[in-house]
Amino acid sequence: MKSNLQIQKYASHYIVDSNASVLPHIYNSETSLVCYCQPASWALSRAAQSFVTRHPDDRFTYQGEISPKLIQQLSSKFTPSSHGNLILSHIELMLEMFNTLLQPEEIGLRVIACQHAHSPAFHENRMIARMTSSLGGSGEQWIERQDAQYFPLQKNQTTAQIKPPPAHTINSLCDGDIAIYKGTSWLEHEHNALISASPTFNDKDAKLCVYIDFIS
Repeated sequence: MKSNLQIQKYASHYIVDSNASVLPHIYNSETSLVCYCQPASWALSRAAQSFVTRHPDDRFTYQGEISPKLIQQLSSKFTPSSHGNLILSHIELMLEMFNTLLQPEEIGLRVIACQHAHSPAFHENRMIARMTSSLGGSGEQWIERQDAQYFPLQKNQTTAQIKPPPAHTINSLCDGDIAIYKGTSWLEHEHNALISASPTFNDKDAKLCVYIDFIS
């Protein structure tokens, strides 16, 4: 993770560590985000970049239970690509972690081939919980709630828009990091949901962005 704060357990709301055992800390009542820092190998990063270059704007979406059928769909999608088995293994790891942590009956999965930001504005996440990882380059951006500043509420608006934050307040996941964070629908967390934005891109970037949402 690229952060203006130290890597480790640097704040009660945002917990970062190089050990996967950090992930259960998402259940701490004051915690908004936990990140398992595990840099992607060169081969995995290149495999993701190659897939995106060959399949620009490709999007895999799924809603349902975590099942062998889902794994087979993912295998059919990625293993034909060069070193696509590495991509499949990474997504399988995320699904296994998500299943162990939250034991969902239903998830929403998106795997997006990106060459430009798909949600560049900083926003509160209006869901229960989400796991994310980016392959091929830097990942999701986020800021501490204390650094969020808002535009004045406009007529007919129910939620104020967040102003673009100063660069020095922005944190971002690194290539391969796996993070899980809470949204406004997590019980008693409606005012402490993570404020985030999609990864940044330059003209030559190609990234595979993975999102797993808890539905039920």
